[in-house]
Amino acid sequence: MLYINQQKSALQASTLADLAEQLALPTQGVALVLNRQLLPRALWAQTPLSTEQDHHIEIFQLVAGG
Repeated sequence: MLYINQQKSALQASTLADLAEQLALPTQGVALVLNRQLLPRALWAQTPLSTEQDHHIEIFQLVAGG
């Protein structure tokens, strides 16, 4: 089961990169934390999301403003 920002998600993705694509996340200014570990974008395509265990993902986006 995937939990995204503490909410159960019905999405199914084989990697973090697949998940980011399904969520239409921007290509810059986004950080993903998987099971309390911040992962650089360069590792997203190599990071599997197994259906055999729960994955907790937090999405952080930079917001500009003043």
